[in-house]
Amino acid sequence: MRIAARLLGVSASPTMAVMQEVQELRAQGVDIIDLGPGQPDFDTPELICRAGIAAIEEGFTRYTPAAGTKELRQAVAEKYNRDCGTSFDFSNVVITSGAKHALYNVCMAVFQAGDEVLNPSPYWVTFPEVVKLTRAVPVTVPTMQDESFILSPERVREKLTEKTRGLIVNTPNNPTGAVLPREVVFELAELGRERNLFLLFDETYERFTYGGKIHVSLAEVAEELDDAFAIVGSFSKTYAMTGWRVGYCVGPRFLMQKITEFQSHETGNPCSISQQAALAALEGGVESFESMRREYEKRREYLLQGLETIPGYRCVEPDGTFYAFPEVSASMERMGISGSVDYANFLIQEARVATVPGSAFGLEGHIRLSYATSMKNIEEALERIRTAVA
Repeated sequence: MRIAARLLGVSASPTMAVMQEVQELRAQGVDIIDLGPGQPDFDTPELICRAGIAAIEEGFTRYTPAAGTKELRQAVAEKYNRDCGTSFDFSNVVITSGAKHALYNVCMAVFQAGDEVLNPSPYWVTFPEVVKLTRAVPVTVPTMQDESFILSPERVREKLTEKTRGLIVNTPNNPTGAVLPREVVFELAELGRERNLFLLFDETYERFTYGGKIHVSLAEVAEELDDAFAIVGSFSKTYAMTGWRVGYCVGPRFLMQKITEFQSHETGNPCSISQQAALAALEGGVESFESMRREYEKRREYLLQGLETIPGYRCVEPDGTFYAFPEVSASMERMGISGSVDYANFLIQEARVATVPGSAFGLEGHIRLSYATSMKNIEEALERIRTAVA
């Protein structure tokens, strides 16, 4: 049968492929330590679960407005008003079925055939694929390991053409853990105004920063951006709610209205039960994500120290998220392995440790390791990798 052209250039998510492979190996009885997925290993906090159960028991199981409940939208708006000094209200917010859904909605609303969309590399695997679905062209803007993978506004300028329509920024960054400094966020905002760029910021990992680093949201300068912006966020990582599928986008009212209209045909509305759970998270879940953040920071320190002891590994210290993105090209060369996919396959077959190849994020010679797992698993995984590559 014929497949629509819009899907021909789209690839499956590499991170989901790793998760599926791990599940298949475990089903065969193979002992695998999984450092692949971007999923908190903590349970959803009890107060959030209770809110979901209450929603079911109270019969809150019917359609909600396409953009989500007014209460949850207003709560998201007030979060930004408190944190960033904005004056948003519910009309600036659309609730979605996860952050991927929000990204898809924004890109479909803004980009089209003939546009170029700047995509800093290394990038989260979904960014270029979503841009392709809009028939626009993703254009890579490299970030440098010796600059801690911080996006350079000058390199963005070098990639601008008359076709450039937008810039997608992910901070804190998946996979590198880079956190953009305030001055870079503000300079990118100024560049957006100057060149009429649509700025799309994915701030999914906003709560997970370390070593005194502070996440700076685009919202701090959003009201000066002439409405050419959107911010995407998620409850999945912050509150360990990956399976609940709740995300959101924040932006100018007219854009949120068009996205609402699109979503009314696309999915109808996000899950009513999950929305009530997300509302409870915003109203009382601060301590839950702070305790997770502290535990991730301990694991991060242990993982970084362990990576230093593995021959051929070099890792920039990640200031955010729960990933490390070590360069392993020296190890690959010693072992005669030419690509990060083959290297990741070697680790899963010989070390029984699942990782994600750097090529999935647009940068060869690296692998991504998630420390959203127990300290025991991290310790064992490091030992297995060290033995396998020795």
